[in-house]
Amino acid sequence: MVFQYGTLVPELTGEENVAMPPLLSGRPRRDAIAQARALLAQLGVDHVAMSTAAQMSGGERQRVALARALVTRPRAVLADEPTGALDSVASDLVATELVAAARDAGAAVVLVTHDARVAAHADREVHLWDGRVDGVVAADAVDAPTHDGVVTA
Repeated sequence: MVFQYGTLVPELTGEENVAMPPLLSGRPRRDAIAQARALLAQLGVDHVAMSTAAQMSGGERQRVALARALVTRPRAVLADEPTGALDSVASDLVATELVAAARDAGAAVVLVTHDARVAAHADREVHLWDGRVDGVVAADAVDAPTHDGVVTA
């Protein structure tokens, strides 16, 4: 799961945050750290491996949180407004990397967003309005409803 603010354990480094799930599931420390380093490098944030969350930018925190979500190779990644607290440049970078990394890992992504630019990264959009499905749109369709509250899958 990836949250809006890239929630990390503040006392841990980026590497330790990513290694935490495999460590908690009993993986050897050496393997968990190697996995964490590989994912951080894949997502372009290996330079913050030894930094705490307070020393990272918002985009870096989001990509570390994404690495942590992917480290156990889940079948699905749930992302709740993962770019909501980022500027447009960091938002596009995180959305692009989220989709690419999940595809590389063979995981589906359920992405909740109000940002049409972020939703455009999806293969399919499910639009909600007042708690009801208002439409399902393929990524290349241009006649999507204009209501807020896009749920992208």
